[in-house]
Formats: sequence, C-alpha cells, structure tokens
Amino acid sequence: MGRFRHPHLVRGIVHTSEGAFQIERGIADLPDEVGAALGWIRLDDDPAPVLPSGQPASKSAAAGHAGAL
Repeated sequence: MGRFRHPHLVRGIVHTSEGAFQIERGIADLPDEVGAALGWIRLDDDPAPVLPSGQPASKSAAAGHAGAL
C-alpha cells in the first residue's frame, strides 16, 4: 500500500473497481497497483520541492523554517 497524490482533488472519496478511497489534503492511501493504474503520483517518487533560489529544499531546512513561525 502506498501514498498517492490525486492530480486535482483535494478532499473527498474516489470510487474505483478496487474499492473506495478517501482523499485528504490531496493524498490517498491506495494499493500500489491501483495508484499506478490511475496514473496518480506516488509520494515516494515525488521530487523534492525547489526553493526560489533553485536549490532543492531539505527536510532539515523546512523543519527549521516551520519552527521559526
């Protein structure tokens, strides 16, 4: 089972032939074969976000920034 990002829905329930899956904040837990068949982006394969400076954001930098708020 993997975590997949829906291409455009943020919240709701998607019904497939394999069952119904709840989407929360654009993310759903689906079996790998269902997510791949639907063409959704697997979060493990999702590239790291890029900062405006053009460098990829690291988890430690994001955590430090969030703590400063």
